[in-house]
Amino acid sequence: MKFTSRVRLVFGIVVVIFIVGALSMYLNGIMSVSQSSKAELAADSTTVGTDYPGLIVKQNIEEGDKVTKGQVLFEIQSTQLNDALTKGVISASSLSFSVDPTTNYIQLKANDAGVIEKIDYRAGSYVPAGAIVASVDTVGSLYVVAHFHLSPPDYARINKTNKVSLRLPDNSTQTATIFSVALVSNGDSVDTVVKARISNADISDFRFSVGTPVEATLQLNQDNIFQGLFTSIQQLFKPLGH
Repeated sequence: MKFTSRVRLVFGIVVVIFIVGALSMYLNGIMSVSQSSKAELAADSTTVGTDYPGLIVKQNIEEGDKVTKGQVLFEIQSTQLNDALTKGVISASSLSFSVDPTTNYIQLKANDAGVIEKIDYRAGSYVPAGAIVASVDTVGSLYVVAHFHLSPPDYARINKTNKVSLRLPDNSTQTATIFSVALVSNGDSVDTVVKARISNADISDFRFSVGTPVEATLQLNQDNIFQGLFTSIQQLFKPLGH
């Protein structure tokens, strides 16, 4: 074989290897991501309520308001509690909630800083004992709940160290870290539900509220078949002695 023919042969082999490697990397990339079928923002929340029935005489907040830890959200007039305190049956210091020392009104306070998500009872309403009066989304707890249609092999490629990429309604992006993976029945199929925390977004000043729909992209572990081929191609170009 002539020298020029050998050069063309070697060059052809190199070109083929390069093309195969590029295609392997491309296929590995597109097969290592999954788009959500649906996703929305969520947050951890706490509730405020009362152990005694009574009438809400004062409401200091509205849904969507920012609150600080310990802030008084509602005041409730409870005849049952007032009678017990007046007769000395119980003392204010033994209660798990605050009481105004002048009026004996129950003071419902925020357990954590956050945003008022929902108000179940408003000023003028009668609240039964044990009822939840309002819910507060906690600062620093914003996350996404995303549903994915994954095959069993792809489900096995989920790793909590991987990230979830989010696209918000204004086309801005966020990165979230997985903290929960679960399987949920969805008719005849099963959805993989991933919860991922958004570390650099604060519910108290984030521009989108809980329940906002978003687009989520899940990064899966690299497929072993393509990764093995890519590794083999890398070894071909690896200098001897390394």
